[in-house]
Amino acid sequence: MVVNCAILVSMKKLFSEIQGRPVFSRDTTGPVARIFDLVIDPTNGTLVALSVHPSAAKIVGTRDILSWYPHIVIRDMDSITEPDEVIKVHEVLSDSSYGPFFKNTVVTESGEELGRVFDYVINLDAGVVLNLMVAKTFLGLVHFSERIIPVSDIIRVEPDRIIIKDDMRIPETVREPEMMGA
Repeated sequence: MVVNCAILVSMKKLFSEIQGRPVFSRDTTGPVARIFDLVIDPTNGTLVALSVHPSAAKIVGTRDILSWYPHIVIRDMDSITEPDEVIKVHEVLSDSSYGPFFKNTVVTESGEELGRVFDYVINLDAGVVLNLMVAKTFLGLVHFSERIIPVSDIIRVEPDRIIIKDDMRIPETVREPEMMGA
């Protein structure tokens, strides 16, 4: 019995595992681009495109992605296009509420700052963000108070912050140091 190993690969990936990966075209032998960012629709958390240029000047729409594993493969070189040529991508990037999830500040409805998004989990099969990985940082280097926040707790995404429900009952993934004798 032959088993397709690609099926066994989890299609839930961290953004950090996708960013920087090479993109291949089925009509070339080498990489044609690298993933710089993911364009996520802030209204529903869906993946609308891969940004293959630092300023999102060039994108690949999700319909042009043939495979995620073992390599990201797109239809052809014409799949790399400008955002204005894909209506949904243009709408998302033109929306004043658009801001990338990555490195965005996360606050509760009542204004408590929980930290910044340092990574997020995306289901590549469904093309949706599942969880935000959030942490406070010390000098921008050391993460503490890490939390995993499901996207169902997001109320809205603004260009400079993500607002989540106050009644979040998600424990921190890393506990704060306990006081001696407490």
